[in-house]
Amino acid sequence: MRIKLAKFAGCIETTVLFCSFVLFGPPLAISADDTAPKANSGATTSADYRIGAGDVLTVTLTDAPEYGGKFRVSDSGVISISGVSTPIKAEGQSPIELANSIREALIEAKQLRDPRVNVFVDEFHGRTVSVLGAVAKPAVYPLQKRTTVLEALSLAGGALPNAGNTVTIVRGPASAEATNTSVGSVQTFQMSNLANGKDLSANVEVRNGDVISVSAAQVVYVVGAVAKPGGYTIQDSSTGVSVVQAVALAEGFNSIASRHGVIVRQSTSDHARVEIPVDIGQMMAGKQTDAVLAPNDILYIPTSGARRTAKALGDVAMAAVNGVAIYGIGYRVGNVK
Repeated sequence: MRIKLAKFAGCIETTVLFCSFVLFGPPLAISADDTAPKANSGATTSADYRIGAGDVLTVTLTDAPEYGGKFRVSDSGVISISGVSTPIKAEGQSPIELANSIREALIEAKQLRDPRVNVFVDEFHGRTVSVLGAVAKPAVYPLQKRTTVLEALSLAGGALPNAGNTVTIVRGPASAEATNTSVGSVQTFQMSNLANGKDLSANVEVRNGDVISVSAAQVVYVVGAVAKPGGYTIQDSSTGVSVVQAVALAEGFNSIASRHGVIVRQSTSDHARVEIPVDIGQMMAGKQTDAVLAPNDILYIPTSGARRTAKALGDVAMAAVNGVAIYGIGYRVGNVK
């Protein structure tokens, strides 16, 4: 069978829109022309970012550079283009959407017949999230794309070694609208579940105006006649640390230690100090219930044969924690997980 191929007289004029928006490298142009679709059908990162007030944009036109330049989005969310009498709304649009808006405005103003518009986002200021607390670099960070809690913490350099196990998000207006909650509502997650991937639902998206706070770990102090006295952070406050565990963290008694100690605890009512005597020897032998230390408790182990009241031992313990060189006590920070 012979197949005849039809020949077309003429050609079909095709205009191709190519859009690329690189957030973490040199930005590429977002362009628009009269035959381009209003939105890119491909899944690009340009669809993730919405321009905000304060952002710095570069607008270029291939055949009419005099209409382009650098523009800072005003507090009201607009930019003014030469030859267009009405300011153009930029806030809330993606770069490709803004490119199309500028193109249409120039055509409507009868400035250009077929402009090709390119939009770059040079500086991100309009959409931010605050990361505070026990992180390496607490600051306000721009949201250049859709960002999760872990990604926001990574921007801040991650959690510090003395960070606790609680991550708190205070929701701003954007999140409140997206999640149908009130502005200022609080979400709390466990850092361990986030980091280990045990609770994927905890790695939520953060939005403009959210505040993320990483708690500082709670601390207990072990001072006196132990091998390595110091302060020890409790990573997981739900488990706590007992007296026997605290002695183990300090690598045990030294050769002149007494098996009787005292817990120095600050009162929550009138700031008065409370001294609680403990028989550590009986606890280690299983003959007495091991006591659980509260955050900021001081476990003081005196030397054997010391004849002091609980209050006097408490005074020595407080002095040791405050850095006074009594009995050659040093300071060391460790972790309880």
